[in-house]
Amino acid sequence: MFGGFEDLAENLSLEIRREIAERYFTHRKILEEDLDEYHWKLKEFEKEEEKVLRELLRLLFLLRDPDLLERFAEITGVSLLSYYDEYLLSSPGIRRQLFRKLRSRGLTSKGKFLKLFEDTYKRLWQMAREYQRKFRALEARFRQIKEDLQEFQKKYDLGSILAFFESLAESRPQETGVTLEKGQAVEGLAEMLRFPEVPEPRSQFLELGRLPSWREAGSALRRLAKEAYQRHHQEARAILEEVST
Repeated sequence: MFGGFEDLAENLSLEIRREIAERYFTHRKILEEDLDEYHWKLKEFEKEEEKVLRELLRLLFLLRDPDLLERFAEITGVSLLSYYDEYLLSSPGIRRQLFRKLRSRGLTSKGKFLKLFEDTYKRLWQMAREYQRKFRALEARFRQIKEDLQEFQKKYDLGSILAFFESLAESRPQETGVTLEKGQAVEGLAEMLRFPEVPEPRSQFLELGRLPSWREAGSALRRLAKEAYQRHHQEARAILEEVST
């Protein structure tokens, strides 16, 4: 008689554990798929950042001097000073990579230089709008995933689950002498099943505020470009030599 009850208890215990495990891993699989998609979007966003950085570096080459870069930041809210590097600015190879695929407009060297600066800023402004939109979407996705993970960890607390499994095991007479090293088991499983830290977009990517349009800031920016040309005729001509006509 008791043997029948023991078999029933064991079967119920196994069924309960199976159901808990199925719910846990089903929910976990959904979260893992969400994380995979999020990491893919982060990888794709690297391409967007690369495009923006290329335009920022072009503006850096065109303005060159730290005081002009500071004035650019005052006008636009975007600082180029963090990219300032004498070696970078003196590298013909980097200059060629940045400007060789661009086209120039204008009749004189000065006119071409000013148009090149204007076109570069306008491209940056256009890219920045799409960049900001995607960046905000990534931030929203990051917050949602963090909330989902916190809810999952709250719902499936491994310590509570293992304690429950242990109580089921201890209720079976044939396993009375078995002791579970609960602390080590919880620690080992928790480490193995812990989700990795979710990377936040703002910790990985450039943050861009709202850039003024050329219509809003063009006059001030054009004066800045004129001053850069007056200071660095030779460097300006070297840049224009890389640009297609």
